[in-house]
Amino acid sequence: MDAVSRDSDYWETYTRNFSIISRSQQEQIKKLRVGIAGCGSTGGAFVDGLLRLGVTYYHLTDNGTYDQSNLNRQMVSRKDIGRNKANVYGDKVLDINPYADVKIWPEGLTKANLTEFLTGIDFLFDAVDVTTVEGVKMKIALHEEAGALKIPTGSALDLGYTQRIQSYNYHLGEPVLHGRLENAKKKSHPIASIFAGFIDLEEIPASFSEELVRMLTDPNVSASQIGSACFLLSSISTPYILYFIENKRLPPLVAVDIKGFFETQEIKAEQQKSSARNLKILEEILGKL
Repeated sequence: MDAVSRDSDYWETYTRNFSIISRSQQEQIKKLRVGIAGCGSTGGAFVDGLLRLGVTYYHLTDNGTYDQSNLNRQMVSRKDIGRNKANVYGDKVLDINPYADVKIWPEGLTKANLTEFLTGIDFLFDAVDVTTVEGVKMKIALHEEAGALKIPTGSALDLGYTQRIQSYNYHLGEPVLHGRLENAKKKSHPIASIFAGFIDLEEIPASFSEELVRMLTDPNVSASQIGSACFLLSSISTPYILYFIENKRLPPLVAVDIKGFFETQEIKAEQQKSSARNLKILEEILGKL
């Protein structure tokens, strides 16, 4: 298909975006070059949002493969079990937009390919695993390199029913991790490193504090993640990218608690009391890590 036909195909696919999204905005979306580091629950959800929005250029990386326990929250099916996550999402993009430009690093991020992965993108979405030492080390290295290359970066965490994106406007000269880089590097435990560099303990949703205590007191448990938070991120991706396009900067923090809309003031007050107790426990645990 020639360039004119490909362009026509694109506008036909995304015609129902109008006029909620303007023609000018859609043009900018079409040209935006996005890198997604990690294509699991958060990274995959972000890609899902972008491919429906009309983003055409992707750098995707993940060295993981899907297993059955991923199906509760990740927008894939049983036929994808055993497949590389970045390859699966590359195929999903091309299934919707067959003329998209997709580059994939199925080996995951490494020191050897980090600069190559970041070269040529306008925006980076950090969805690197936070549950392993290796994952957090690479997450920190990713931000160091993005800061050096002045690439605006969003970093996601799903915490129970809450989805949050912390933003870093590196293109505007913001310091790496808002000045918390060295603090993050000093910690050997992955969760301690996340609290040192990415999020304050007081920012943990009240409803998730007990779950975090469970994760830190029992080294044999897996992190709990549910589908609603991941699907929420897919929805957030559209206004988030539009804000970036319109303002040439990323919003400082986006955090939405989907369950909070259904809770009474009495339930919220009780959760706050419980959370206060849990935060004291967490502060003590993190102080030893």
